[in-house]
Amino acid sequence: MNSRIKTTTIDGLYLIEGLNCTDYRGSLVKPFSKLFFDEICDINLDFKETWFTKSHRDVIRAMHLQIGDSACEKLVSVIQGAVLDVILDIRKDSLTYGEYFEIELHDDLPFGLYVPKGCAHGYKVLEDNSITMYMATQVNVPKDDVGIRWDSFGYDWKITNPILSEKDKGLPLFKI
Repeated sequence: MNSRIKTTTIDGLYLIEGLNCTDYRGSLVKPFSKLFFDEICDINLDFKETWFTKSHRDVIRAMHLQIGDSACEKLVSVIQGAVLDVILDIRKDSLTYGEYFEIELHDDLPFGLYVPKGCAHGYKVLEDNSITMYMATQVNVPKDDVGIRWDSFGYDWKITNPILSEKDKGLPLFKI
């Protein structure tokens, strides 16, 4: 792998360093360039959809993935603010099944987190008005959009009263 793509403790989960240029005018951040990444890696970068979330501090958006024909890889970046990103490997045939990985993503760092199919993704928002960008290799299909409950896999989110959606509160527990 190229030095701009870093492996993690989860099989197939990568931290991708994009371009960050800063001068007296401000900065230009490019977390993804298909041409560049096509030259240095063989991961699926055929993105079909991009969306943003804007969240308040102490929101937890977790732990989601798509299954079946809609299973997809994601590239997650923070455009504004900061989040504590968490990925849980729920691929039963994976060597890292049941393991999780955490990393803080900030708007001043040009990193993208490449999440492979079969891994649940979520994050805790660390700053008000944080904006997270997702790029996905499949279009979101609501019937295939599933998840597991945020507090059911042994991860300490270090928060007492998170702000959660009703959907996230009702997700099933993770069972090994």
